[in-house]
Amino acid sequence: MGLREIVLSVIIPCYNQGEYLLDAIASVEDCFNSHLELIIVNDGSTELLTLEVLDYLQNQGYQIIHQLNQGLAIARNKGIEASQSEYILPLDADNKIRPAYIAKGIDILDRFPRVGVVYGDKELFGDRTGIWQVPNFDPTRLLQGNYIDACAIFRKTLWQDCGGYDPNIPDKLGFEDWDLWLSALEKGWEFYHIPEVLFDYRVRANSMVTRCLIPENQEKLIRYLRSKHQVLYQV
Repeated sequence: MGLREIVLSVIIPCYNQGEYLLDAIASVEDCFNSHLELIIVNDGSTELLTLEVLDYLQNQGYQIIHQLNQGLAIARNKGIEASQSEYILPLDADNKIRPAYIAKGIDILDRFPRVGVVYGDKELFGDRTGIWQVPNFDPTRLLQGNYIDACAIFRKTLWQDCGGYDPNIPDKLGFEDWDLWLSALEKGWEFYHIPEVLFDYRVRANSMVTRCLIPENQEKLIRYLRSKHQVLYQV
């Protein structure tokens, strides 16, 4: 990489997920990439264990941004704003990445300037297990539902171009990542799928995704996204 310094920033928002956070961090450190920075955003955690873990990490020299609880979109935005890199990888505090993800993502974004987002397959663990193979990019499929996880590598310029993650998602229910992908599609960015397992996704009964899929919540979110991205949906 020549004289390049920090190329990619991993952003880990954390709200009361201290029991998983060290595993997420360990998976990043297994990547052994000196062109990497790690930023943890404490989104107003209140749980004692989480606060103890965050305090331990801060004393160990990890970069932690503390904010009042404002939700996932603002937490991710705050971390990305503080980043020094050109590429971003959001990682939820209860998930883990595989060592090859960062190297392969950087390589693709370096080689293909029109590609804004690189994503891979995932392996489920926790309440469910199995391999989740996602399809190659298809804009029609993306309009119907989000199949690209938030754990994707993208250009910081894409995030800027799209106005960041939307903090106005109804009731902070979720789908911030789907909204960002739709905005990227509107702006003409290209997506690149790596057909191999590149991260591990923890399935939990009380996760944010579970709340998104409650019918009345899902209906509210889809109505909001269709209204916001009506140019795409009118085509």
